[in-house]
Amino acid sequence: MSLLNLPDRPGPAPRTRGPVPHGQLDQIAPTPLQEELWQRMRSLSGVYLAPTHVPYPEARAIHLAPEFGTGPDDAFIRHSREFAHQHPPQDGSVHLTLPPAAKKHVTDLGWGIPHPIQNTLLLFGPRDRDEIEVAWQILLASYAYARGRAHE
Repeated sequence: MSLLNLPDRPGPAPRTRGPVPHGQLDQIAPTPLQEELWQRMRSLSGVYLAPTHVPYPEARAIHLAPEFGTGPDDAFIRHSREFAHQHPPQDGSVHLTLPPAAKKHVTDLGWGIPHPIQNTLLLFGPRDRDEIEVAWQILLASYAYARGRAHE
């Protein structure tokens, strides 16, 4: 699966809040799926864990070491090395960066919404096994963007 052949997200979009904090209010991902996604995120080569650069201190953030590639400035959150963070279990969504065309494509398919004041996309938390695979493909596209590469 690649971003080009992602399916439409079934059902209505979850309710959200924001802009600060920006997050998901319903259709919350089951905690085991949130944890699986987090374990995948933190296992990417060149990724290190550090506090998020946004005012959501409970979020868990991944950053990319400079030697693993340098994407454009908007591949990172607030001029840092952070390219994605996962919100706490009561929310379960993920903010991440994507190239503009990819962000529009993911939004058009219903998998997330752009942040109203930052360069990120709010990726809705996965509700089941199929959705975790879609979320993972979107996260891999964010990772590739941060690395300065096309989606691998």
